[in-house]
Amino acid sequence: MDNSLKGLLLAAGVIITCIVVSLGFYISREANAAATSGVGQISRMNKEISESDKSMYDGLVVTGAEVINAIKKNRKEDVAVVVETKKAGRVSYNRVLSGDDSSIGGESSASVVEAQNITNNNYINQNAQFVGTVIRDVNDTIIAIKFVQE
Repeated sequence: MDNSLKGLLLAAGVIITCIVVSLGFYISREANAAATSGVGQISRMNKEISESDKSMYDGLVVTGAEVINAIKKNRKEDVAVVVETKKAGRVSYNRVLSGDDSSIGGESSASVVEAQNITNNNYINQNAQFVGTVIRDVNDTIIAIKFVQE
């Protein structure tokens, strides 16, 4: 009887140990999944924050003065600022945007000085209303901000 009791205690100990180890693995998997999800969310938030100065123009109605400020702000970045006015049509500033809006090219010859000179064909009326649009490439990277005069 004494041996059978020891055998039962040993079996119960082995079962309890297996349950504890299984719980440990389960908790480890759940924690790994939660950590992976958290890293993904942090990555998305970081992207949104880094693009917020450009993505804020998407669908926003702004004045010509704000368009000129956007051109100046993005001067040193690889982002084209495309402005469509009723007078000059489509003009790219800072960088050149391809005709099908899929890629950016070299530096643009248009300047902010021209955009502020009322006698120039590329003049941007500071009181005119423009609708902003953010243009992304196939990699979901912002390549241009487009402003169309209303």
